[in-house]
Formats: sequence, structure tokens, C-alpha cells
Amino acid sequence: LDLTYNRLPRCSHCSSKKVRKKSSYERKVHHELIGHRRTILRFKAYKLFCNECGRYGNQQFPGIAKYQRSTERLQVQIFHHHTSGISQKELSLQFKQGKATIERWYHRRYQIEGNELLNTPCPKVLGLDEHFFSRKHGFATTLCDLKKHKVFDIVKGRREVDLNHYLNSLKGKDRVQVVCMDLSNTYRSLVKKHFPNAKIVADRFHVIRLVQHQCMMTYRELSSSIKNNRGLLALLRTKPDKLTSHKKIKRDTFLAENP
Repeated sequence: LDLTYNRLPRCSHCSSKKVRKKSSYERKVHHELIGHRRTILRFKAYKLFCNECGRYGNQQFPGIAKYQRSTERLQVQIFHHHTSGISQKELSLQFKQGKATIERWYHRRYQIEGNELLNTPCPKVLGLDEHFFSRKHGFATTLCDLKKHKVFDIVKGRREVDLNHYLNSLKGKDRVQVVCMDLSNTYRSLVKKHFPNAKIVADRFHVIRLVQHQCMMTYRELSSSIKNNRGLLALLRTKPDKLTSHKKIKRDTFLAENP
């Protein structure tokens, strides 16, 4: 595509408009796909002399980073394709770019989005939960934005020693109004320390699990044989509307024998 840029050029060093054109040259920049077709933008650029700072420089354009021969939109497109699981080999064939170039673009875009995430303020309704990955990596703590139903961040570790450094550098902690989490004492102390204005709300899943655990303990106190009767335990955990008539009779018989 042959293009023309009609805005006034600026100095690449001080952004001044008081520049003088020294010479022109042709630039070819790779752009994102239009349908399934590759796009190359061709336009005229200038070598400039700045009357303000007295330095030379080449004309810069919005959407094209310095020293790059591709637009930001193309790099973002490749980043999302690679993140979704398309291999470097397939992307290299589709976009006619080297594997090393795709790798470099991916790391560059990953760093940019990572820096944007670091500057993102903490959500007002925050969810905390722990997840076990493997014996090598151990546990990780997941922070979720419960209003947008999105993962906000993942931090390695679940102990206070592991999370203190991250939480100390977290921005916007004062704006957090609600923290939804399990009944862990570690998380409770962390929330009171780092989110002073937030109310602690117990996670529904963990509350139900705790109630079920107490019910199972009560059933075992009523009948010592129920521990080995997994079928009966499953009946007691199942919702009444999902039980067949035969299973309801079996459940009612147990409850009648153990009032």
C-alpha cells in the first residue's frame, strides 16, 4: 500500500516542530494481515535537522517504534496468535518473518504488557486463592478482579514471607473495598495488614466445603459404619431433587435409624 503522511514532522529528540527537511527516503514497513493477505506499507520519510536542539534525526511515525520495520499492530497480532498456541514455525510461514524475529517481538510485547499490569491499580473487589502447581514450583496465589471476572495477577508462594514484597509494591491497595478468600489465617493477616479499608468475605466454595465437612463428622458420630459406606455418603451429599426414588428411600432409612 502506498501511503502519504500529512502531519508536520517532529524532532525525534525533543519533539519540536521547528525542523528542516534535509533529504527524503522511502520506507517499507510490514503491517498486520488484511484477511489472509500480507500488507506492506510504503511511504516517504525525511531526514530532519532540528532548529531547537541542533541535532539530526530521522522522521518518526505513530504506531511504528524506533528502529522497527514493522508496525505495532502487526507485533500485537503475532503476540496474540503465539499466545493462543500457534507455533513459531507456522507464524514464520504465514507472516514471512524469521523465528528469531517472532521470538524477539513476543518477548518485547510481553514486557510491555507486563509493565502495564504493574501500573494497573488493584481492583475494588479482590479475590484471593491458592493453587498447587507441582512439587518443584509448589503453591501460587491467584489474585482476581471479581467485578470483571478476570485474573488480575499470579504470585509464586502462599506464605506471608513470599507475598510481602509483592503486596508492598502493589498500587491502589487503599481503594480495595472487599476481599473474598478462604478461611486461611495467613491470608486473613495479610489482608488486615495490606488492605486496611477492605472487608473480609468468606469464599462461598470454602464455606460450603466447611459445612459439608462438619456434616460428615456428625454422620460419623451417629453411625460408625458410615465411614466405609461410600455410596451412602454420596447420597447424603447429593441434592434431594437429583435423587431417584430408590435412593431417597435408602437415605430416609438411614436418617430414621439415626434421628
